[in-house]
Amino acid sequence: MAIINTLREKMGKLLVVVVGFSILAFVLTDFLSQNSSLFGNSRNVGVIDGEEVSQEVFATYVQNATAGYGATTPQFTQLIRDNIWNSMIANTAYANKLNELGLEIGNNERVDMVQGKNISQSMNDFFMRNLGSNDVQSIKNFLSQLNLYDPRVQAAFANAEQQAMFERTIEKFENMLAKTEYATLADAQKAYQEQLAFANVDYLYVPYATVTDAQIGEITDAEIRSYLSDNADDFKVDETRDIDYVSFPVIPSSEDSAGYLADVESYKRQLMSSDNDSTYASSITEQGVGFATYDPTALPLQIADNLSSLKVGDVVGPELTNGIYTLHKLSGIVPTDSEFARASQIVFNTAGMSAAEVVGVRQTANSVLRRARNGESFGDLAREFSQGAYNNVGGDMGWIKKGDTKSADIESAVFGTTRKGIVRRLVETSNNIYIVNVTEPKIKNRYKVAQIIVELTPSQSTIDMVYRQAGLFASNAKSINQFDDYVSENGYTRFSGVEIDRNAISIGRMNNARQIVSWLYGEASIGDVKDFDLDTEYVVAVYRNKTDEGTKSIDAARSEITEILKKEKKAEYIMAKLNGLSGSISEMAKSYGNEAILLNNPSLKLADNSLPNAGIAPEAIGATFALNNAGEKTAPYKVDNQGVVVVELKSKSAASEIGDYTSYENQLIQEAYNIIKNALRQSVIDRVEVVDERYKFY
Repeated sequence: MAIINTLREKMGKLLVVVVGFSILAFVLTDFLSQNSSLFGNSRNVGVIDGEEVSQEVFATYVQNATAGYGATTPQFTQLIRDNIWNSMIANTAYANKLNELGLEIGNNERVDMVQGKNISQSMNDFFMRNLGSNDVQSIKNFLSQLNLYDPRVQAAFANAEQQAMFERTIEKFENMLAKTEYATLADAQKAYQEQLAFANVDYLYVPYATVTDAQIGEITDAEIRSYLSDNADDFKVDETRDIDYVSFPVIPSSEDSAGYLADVESYKRQLMSSDNDSTYASSITEQGVGFATYDPTALPLQIADNLSSLKVGDVVGPELTNGIYTLHKLSGIVPTDSEFARASQIVFNTAGMSAAEVVGVRQTANSVLRRARNGESFGDLAREFSQGAYNNVGGDMGWIKKGDTKSADIESAVFGTTRKGIVRRLVETSNNIYIVNVTEPKIKNRYKVAQIIVELTPSQSTIDMVYRQAGLFASNAKSINQFDDYVSENGYTRFSGVEIDRNAISIGRMNNARQIVSWLYGEASIGDVKDFDLDTEYVVAVYRNKTDEGTKSIDAARSEITEILKKEKKAEYIMAKLNGLSGSISEMAKSYGNEAILLNNPSLKLADNSLPNAGIAPEAIGATFALNNAGEKTAPYKVDNQGVVVVELKSKSAASEIGDYTSYENQLIQEAYNIIKNALRQSVIDRVEVVDERYKFY
């Protein structure tokens, strides 16, 4: 395993990032071209390996990538931007490296990747999107008629093929190193023992919390400065900004709400008297189709929950939920051959149980059944006892259709009765015991429903009023002090956004805050005040503070380092006290005092990383398996910044030898392959110099 160990040493604490190269098939052809249109524009989102990246082209890639998703959230769009940017960096890095190496894809290999037995993932994705199939004959038919397709399809095929070749070349490059990895029989035997051999151990655990600050003394500034100097890399910070802000929500006023309610009541009267429900509802509703015929399983809840009491012509509503008014009219009933019913269930699991255990579960189920038949709330009993789906809604399965797999176990009980009520006997299968309550007996109907949905939104006058409030604030506050004074004088609630990085999407509770971030990292200076329109609210923000990229100041790192040094001193205090004790760990614990906790693990494995009820302790576990005889102890070891342990061996049990260790060899090789491949990718990417200025535009 020499290669993997060497790479681990070189990579250190490097975060290994697996770049999804296939995310941008449409980018690669242009990107890998020597005359790439990505570069050379004065409006740039950044620089990759010395080449400027045009904002206009970058925006086009983002638009193309999001086009297939329909409506997207700001967070999703930003994720797409980040993926495109990261892929550009990765593609540039690999394009440069592959050009240096001169790796090529042969003609036969290229054909095999596109239409042979080993179709690449990129080509497979393309054919599934455009043909709905990856059948070889369908692919060949497509290729024979490619020149007849829309030019956009031809371009997409060219991009997918280029992507496939690029990925295959990367795979060859990575395999030059990763495929040289191997595992010996001794390695496999060791891995086998690490996973299956175990030790029975007792351990003494002393938490840091048992040591008082007075026992370790004060942490001085000199110690904090020294620690920060020696561990500067652990306290690196990116450039960030801090703001305070006041929000002016754009929500309907009481006058708006009253107006909407009057409108909806008018719609209700007209819907009740309408002779053409479909036309009227479709002309009024702001969402949905306005009129449809439903199975009981798909009915709007307002109708489904009242079906037994409704007659044709009845209107339900208006109901207001989350700012949405709804009206529903039962317009007609249509006979059907399918059967529907509504039921609730209480489920007791018996899978894998012995016959005696099943008897115990059956007794419990019968007891619950008696309680339900005696009048206790079925829903409450379901919430308390049911181990199946729907327990959080009192066992209510809603309307079910005969033949539906979700109700197969209880179908005969539900559809075998013509009355509401609890089925008198338990329903048992090989894996479950059911109590069934038929809440609506079987019917053979479908239902015509007219639906009007109206969203309660603020009027333009309300929007204008809120806008004026925010604008007045921004015009009267031109500095941090003026901002603070205006907040105090007007009784506004102040919110803070701290450590905002240049790629932030949200700030505090504001989920769509990119324009504020762009302002902070663009034109703004400390003390500037600006108002923003964030769709559902206006925000007035003041740029309060900036943290430069680099190492944290001693003031910023003080509390963090103080806690670290306290734990180090507490560890030293505990270890010194333990090192002065002798005997078994039970004797050591008695001598140490009530602060020492005795614990046991009868099946500790070398592959384990932690000791139960103590914490992560790889050093202590490794030292334990170096012990040979019962009664031997390890030295004191730190546990996950939580305390100190001493482990005593009671016994060790080696795993029995097996005849074939191939699976363990393959496991080691695969682990090494993945680590090498990921480390290699990141090391290639890290050699590319990047200037990211997307914050100026997004």
